[in-house]
Amino acid sequence: MNRFILFFLFCLQQNLSLGQTTILSENFNTGFNNWTAVNISDASDVWSATNGYLQINGYGGSNDEDWLISPLVNLSSNTKKHLLFDYNDGFSGNLIELYYSTDFNGGSTSSAVQNATWTNIPLKVLDISATSCFSFLFQRHPAIDLTNINNSTVYFAFKYTGATFSAKQYRIDNFHIESDYYNGIETYLNNGGDCAGLKTQLCHLLQQDIEVIGYSDTIYDVWDASLVTDRRWNDAGNTEIVWDMFTDKPFTTGEFEFDHCSDRDNGSCNNVEGNCYNREHTFPRSWWGGTTVYPFDTINFDMHHVVPSDKNMNYAKFNYPPGIVTAASTTGTNGFKVGTNPNYPCSSMNYFEPIDAYKGDYARMFFYIATRYEYDIAGWFGSNSNGDCALNGNSYPGYANWMIDVLLDWHENDSVSLKERARNNAVYAIQGNRNPFIDHPEWVGFIWGDAAGNSCSQLAGCTLSTGVDVQSSCDNYTWIDGITYSSSNNTASYTLVGAAANGCDSIVSLQLSILSIDNSLSQNGTSLTSNQANANYQWLDCTNNYAPINGANSALFNPSTNGNYAVAIDYNSCLDTSNCISITTLSTIKIGQSGVKIYPIPAYEQLFLEASGLNEPIQLRIYSTFGQLMQQRIIDQPTTIINLKDFASGLYTIELLQSETVYYATFIKV
Repeated sequence: MNRFILFFLFCLQQNLSLGQTTILSENFNTGFNNWTAVNISDASDVWSATNGYLQINGYGGSNDEDWLISPLVNLSSNTKKHLLFDYNDGFSGNLIELYYSTDFNGGSTSSAVQNATWTNIPLKVLDISATSCFSFLFQRHPAIDLTNINNSTVYFAFKYTGATFSAKQYRIDNFHIESDYYNGIETYLNNGGDCAGLKTQLCHLLQQDIEVIGYSDTIYDVWDASLVTDRRWNDAGNTEIVWDMFTDKPFTTGEFEFDHCSDRDNGSCNNVEGNCYNREHTFPRSWWGGTTVYPFDTINFDMHHVVPSDKNMNYAKFNYPPGIVTAASTTGTNGFKVGTNPNYPCSSMNYFEPIDAYKGDYARMFFYIATRYEYDIAGWFGSNSNGDCALNGNSYPGYANWMIDVLLDWHENDSVSLKERARNNAVYAIQGNRNPFIDHPEWVGFIWGDAAGNSCSQLAGCTLSTGVDVQSSCDNYTWIDGITYSSSNNTASYTLVGAAANGCDSIVSLQLSILSIDNSLSQNGTSLTSNQANANYQWLDCTNNYAPINGANSALFNPSTNGNYAVAIDYNSCLDTSNCISITTLSTIKIGQSGVKIYPIPAYEQLFLEASGLNEPIQLRIYSTFGQLMQQRIIDQPTTIINLKDFASGLYTIELLQSETVYYATFIKV
């Protein structure tokens, strides 16, 4: 697939140390290269190389399973790794899946695939053919963070599943793994860099190897990109819709729900909130003079600040700067406001104010623009009066002091969200650069200072504090980084911006133990034993709606009747239940028919038990008429005296359990 790459040679000449490391790159222009296609079932439908990509189509064939496996990838010497690929689909059927393995032997047989352990990597694959604006263009899958894959060498594999008369056509292209995106910046910081110098270094990084997409074109454009960058599930959870910050209500329901295809503004949409959506330039187009020449005016196509927006609210926002609105002339259904604030320098001008949940999103977009376009921003001053109120005519700091104060306040009070992180990965996959203030929110302070008045040099000179967060969980655990961990982890870390007592950042390392319970059972005849040691146990009657069995609270359980039994296990405050096991071989014999004797009946303070005919140790149980276990012990003497002094008067059942036989009788205590 051809992509237009804008290559800034002057930036590379100024700083050769910046830029990411490519671990693996494959565009399939020469076929499979070192990739392997393995068929599991229907050999008539397999991966094939064509037109510079790999393709498979199982439509009309048998039930099908095919694997496309990468060469062995060495991840040992790199950090902060991301996996990226392009794809397209056709027809209806199962979505593609992605896995990795650390024990695959590299073979090309079905047994080699089936004998390996494959771990699923969750994908956010768009069902392209199911959209009403279906396109044969390749979509870019959001960059996948590989940080939690700690093994040094792994194989990656796409799994394709087709069913008879229901199978997608899939095409895969431009598979690559990148790493160390910010290594040069971190080196610069470690050497004492900060403020304007840090902003310039980030500018150089953000301008390298950029892909420029179209705005409205037959090539891949902003409309196509928004299908990936701005998607969320609707309130009902049954379809994905446009994520529009102008009308979204994050903490309640009832917002407008735009379809990415059918609700696009086609130029004739009525200017009423909720009718359709268009594309907002967060940094207004008129502020840079409105030039839109492709591909040179990259700001016009830059997805780091071009977002979908309700047409009416976008129209109301116009080209006003961000700010706190004290007198609103327009208020949207979710609280988005446009209006005036006499405390700002341009007191008669309007400002726009998003809801609190998205103020940080907008601040980090504006900080990105001031950094990415550092060499242009000074030249924009004088293009528009509203823009001139917000800009200061210099590359550093880029904005007027009042606006920097607004942005810093929004940045610090609305921290980076999972939405922003996901969008950053999606835009990175599309145009090749990232918003550094989403990945490293502390760098805002290192360049512009903070809302408390600390200067950039003070903050950048902070000594980072460190700490360890020790956690344990029974199943999975969602940490402060927003990632849900399903296995123990001692490598994850997270930066808490300004959280230390001295106002500096704090790096927290995770020490997580995922506790597991062995819920398997061992069976010896009719005896059942839990294989989890040192736990609390409660045996259950599966047939009776998993009712607890009175007194059955040890690892060993000898049922007194045939039935289905399981055990609930409480281990280190984690709970789990075993599978049910059926017991069908127990026989029951009345004590009077067995040679075993109990007397006297009725009994008073003692009951005598003679069991001379039973050689093995016997388990004794006595139950009240209400099913309460009154006594339980092992007897191994021919004659046993049972103390009934503390028993209330009434009818009781006595059981003797030996091997697969239960001896039973009733007696009265008076």
